[in-house]
Amino acid sequence: MPELSRLTHVEAAGALARARVAVLPVGATEQHGPHLELCTDIAIAEAFARRLSDALGADAVLCPPVPYGLSEHHLHFSGTMTLRPATFAAVLSDIAESLAIHGIRRVLVVNGHGGNFDAVKLAARQARRDQDVLMAHLSWARLAADVIRTEMAGEARYNHACQIETSIAMALVPDIVRPDLIGEADLVTDRDPYTEPHDSVVDVPIWFDEWTANGALGDPKASSVELGERIVAVVQERSVGFARRFMDGLVAGGPRS
Repeated sequence: MPELSRLTHVEAAGALARARVAVLPVGATEQHGPHLELCTDIAIAEAFARRLSDALGADAVLCPPVPYGLSEHHLHFSGTMTLRPATFAAVLSDIAESLAIHGIRRVLVVNGHGGNFDAVKLAARQARRDQDVLMAHLSWARLAADVIRTEMAGEARYNHACQIETSIAMALVPDIVRPDLIGEADLVTDRDPYTEPHDSVVDVPIWFDEWTANGALGDPKASSVELGERIVAVVQERSVGFARRFMDGLVAGGPRS
């Protein structure tokens, strides 16, 4: 698997000529409760992207990660950094344009942050319309949503510094976890059920401290490497299968010449 940033331009020319897809990890720099580092979203996204690229071999090039995303809802917690939606979408658009100049017209965005979803969708539509680049958008939370839902039965608030994300971090990037600081989420309970963060049916911009006083959801104490490995295995299998169909033109756009 060629890692683009570690190549010379001569080596990159060969890798890009052989590759059928570019893998681009994106995430955020934001709070993840008392026990996970601010790099959690991009660290997990990069780990998944690296595993995916390894499985695809020379068919893929791994792009440098984008460590900033749309995190305005976390700004009440120290250390959070955010971009504006137009800025983030423009970064993705410019990366897609650069890759197209080098002959890559299929991009797999491996996204570790739920707040980025809408902007990635818009950037992907623009990339296909304006640059003839087909951009797909993978998220571990969505790829394994059925498995996660079973694990979290009865819990409305999860997928952020909860037992799921903490377990995935334990399995993929254990150095970002502070085990001695894992405790209970400090949830704010008087919220409207239609706006709960996981299964909301009404879209209202809610700041994260309006859901949790310490930045965590779910029950981080229930985290384990074993739970993380189960979810990682599902995401790996499904992402590799999709990537191969995507490269073969079975998703959209026809076979790549």
